[in-house]
Amino acid sequence: MRKVKYDISSLLKSLDNVPNQVPRSIKETFSFKGRKSPEIIEKVITAITDKNDIICDPFLGSGMSVIAACNTQRRLIGIELDNYTYNVDKVLFENIDNDNLELQFNILKSNIKNEIYSLYETKCCGKTNYIKKVFFDPKNGYQGYINPLTNREFSNGENIKLEFKCPICGKTSKVFEDIDIDKLKEIELLDSSKFPSDQYIVNSRINITASTGADKYDTIFTKRNQVALLMLQNELSKLSNSKEKDFLQQVLVSALSLSRVAMYGSSTDILYHVLAEKAQEMNVWDLFETKYNKFKAFQEQYAYALSDNISDNDKYSIINDDYLSYLNKNKDMVFDAIITDFPYTDQVPYLERNQLFRVWLNHFDSAKQKYELTSDMLDKEIVVTDAETRRTKNLDNYYKDIDKMFKTFSEHLKIGSPVVIFTKLGKMKYFNIFTKIIDYARKNGFEYIFRIGVEKNDPTLRKQSAYKNTLINEVLIGFIKLPEEQRYFYVNDINYEAKIVDDVYRELKKINDLPYTLTAAVSKVKNDLQKIGVHFSDDIEKRTVDVITCNFYVDDTQEIQLDKKRLYLDQEDENTLFKKLYELVPMYIQKLIDTKGKFVIEDLYSELIDDLSDGNNKVIYSLLNNDGNIKEIDELVAAKTDVDGKYYIKKELPKDFNENAIDIASMDPYAFEDLCKNLLQKEKYSDVHRKGGSGDLGVDIVAKWFDGNTSETWLIQCKRWVSNVDATPLQRLVAERERLGANKIACFTTSGYTSDAKKIAKTQDVILVDGKELIIKLNRFYPGKYYNSNISD
Repeated sequence: MRKVKYDISSLLKSLDNVPNQVPRSIKETFSFKGRKSPEIIEKVITAITDKNDIICDPFLGSGMSVIAACNTQRRLIGIELDNYTYNVDKVLFENIDNDNLELQFNILKSNIKNEIYSLYETKCCGKTNYIKKVFFDPKNGYQGYINPLTNREFSNGENIKLEFKCPICGKTSKVFEDIDIDKLKEIELLDSSKFPSDQYIVNSRINITASTGADKYDTIFTKRNQVALLMLQNELSKLSNSKEKDFLQQVLVSALSLSRVAMYGSSTDILYHVLAEKAQEMNVWDLFETKYNKFKAFQEQYAYALSDNISDNDKYSIINDDYLSYLNKNKDMVFDAIITDFPYTDQVPYLERNQLFRVWLNHFDSAKQKYELTSDMLDKEIVVTDAETRRTKNLDNYYKDIDKMFKTFSEHLKIGSPVVIFTKLGKMKYFNIFTKIIDYARKNGFEYIFRIGVEKNDPTLRKQSAYKNTLINEVLIGFIKLPEEQRYFYVNDINYEAKIVDDVYRELKKINDLPYTLTAAVSKVKNDLQKIGVHFSDDIEKRTVDVITCNFYVDDTQEIQLDKKRLYLDQEDENTLFKKLYELVPMYIQKLIDTKGKFVIEDLYSELIDDLSDGNNKVIYSLLNNDGNIKEIDELVAAKTDVDGKYYIKKELPKDFNENAIDIASMDPYAFEDLCKNLLQKEKYSDVHRKGGSGDLGVDIVAKWFDGNTSETWLIQCKRWVSNVDATPLQRLVAERERLGANKIACFTTSGYTSDAKKIAKTQDVILVDGKELIIKLNRFYPGKYYNSNISD
């Protein structure tokens, strides 16, 4: 794995304790699913770019990066495929004549509010009042209003929320009565024939199903709200064309999300439910006026981000186009960073989701072509959808789109520039896809450099979720564009570097008398590539050597061994991998104490993921998402450290220990082997040297012991372990004694031995040195220099 040094400490620090929240003034404008926190984007931009840098957001969405870029004095190029979303952004971010807007709104109010209110007229204690909200069960006709299922928002059968407090009883709610039935019957006679009845693109993922009738536009609106919406739209259409009229039109459209028959207390995210019970109907004028005030509040709060023309101004440019088409037309455009939230498989099919709003605009907006849902747009959306009419939008084509996306990013980014992606994982299937995304990023010249959790429900999870639940929901994913000489070596869609690692691993697992050398491994790669017609250039040879030396231990004789500090995630089963991971944890604890003095548990897990992952993040995330594994690691950390407040610190040593003593149980495996080698030399063994091989055959050190004129060949196995050594390594050691014709075999460990291991040692004449005895041996030659944290007494 490429070890790209990219300092994210400033990014982590800037995000510390910053809540991932979208302000209400933003959320309560138009209904957009998946908004990013502008404050989080702002922190990211500040940490990874400089003032006046040019940033691209190729999937702009609701425009949160516009706010962040303006706050940080970076120029933004935002690209948005969806013409509906683009035009809402245009309304929100373009300056308008506020006096004229207020005038136009008041014209609407005086002309139509009372007429709309009359549709919701009711009486309480004989006094005229108006319905603000009514709860009912749609499947039961009028009876569903008279006797609806109770819910948390009403009690005592009072399922009407009133606009005004009743002057007689003082209540703000009442029971649905006969006069309210009469009003419904009166409304049934009104004309609503112009209300849209279009057929939607069906997608069960977002509840647009033909079986429920949700594929018909008018299904989810009551007759009363259909009439009210038509009344409001009719008056709005009479206004003169202007930016202010466009503003009011988008206000009306945004009110559709709650003007429909909604589930009580539901989010506006759930747009296409056809409800049988526990539904609510809301007063259309109230919704419109509320949205009007929210849109105005947005412009007031973010006045610094407004412009006369969002497509071209001195702060940003927002383009209504497909990112690929636009960037291919502007090949000379180069960015300092790409920060975006690209559509992530089947989670948000925006073009299908926005049908509720687009259909209305296509019926009633004066420039209907602005909202046409074209086949070209549907084809260019990066998404996986189960819509019958979009069968080409499957996972295979999604991967092709991601491949093209990273290729395009690479063409428009400077070397060393980052790509930061906001996305949601949360389910294992999304992690499986995420590993493919990393693969396509590497194919196109990027390296994956970080993943940071930014949960919305609890900002403190940023420091905790990485170890308590690695499948956190909202995350930042970071990539960096590599220089040409550092790019991964791909043959077609195959990461050939991963294939080299796989091939070398298999060779090392074979039990051979002859060592496997770097020369032999490179020669095999050369032959394999020549067979498929790839010229083995000097550059490819250098890359091959780099891959092998980065992923394996290559000694001074060029012999290749398995790296004891590495997990081979694609090659080994999870039980084996966790055992290796567990044994490496003390080394990482010591590393954190040495470099930081103190640490939180997330620091440990970040080190493990960053250092040990060979690119197969799915496997290591799976290891760290297992409750049993987490418990074992947590217990190990607790045993190896003391706690100071919320931090882990170095464990206090007993009084008779030197405060600078070195913990042999936390050593690097190779440093531990060196220590054992030095100890053997101190004990007068000769010709002490490391034994080559796969690193898995049971021999780490070979030594000679001379007794007069006779000599013995010793094979020593070194296990810097936390858990007790079991029988398996000793059985391998016994086999190596027979294969190599040695005289004596021994195992040195920082821990102890299982009962099965002790039986093998007794029957096969294996000399065992446990953690206590090893410290005793070391103290003879290095008094007070070493201690063993595995020893509790």
